[in-house]
Amino acid sequence: MGAQETCRLAAELHEEFGDVVARVAERAIATFEADGLIERAVLWRALHAILCDIEAKRIDPYAPIRVH
Repeated sequence: MGAQETCRLAAELHEEFGDVVARVAERAIATFEADGLIERAVLWRALHAILCDIEAKRIDPYAPIRVH
């Protein structure tokens, strides 16, 4: 999944579930790390970062994304 798709997924989840989805992401990260599923935790950590940026209105999830 690329950056654009991940951002759109985060936006859709945030629109549907609001701020609670970031808390779900935090729990998923902790659970996957505890189970040794690091790759899954990394994906959720990226999603969490984007969700927090959306909540704080630091990014427009529907604007073009530039990855540096």
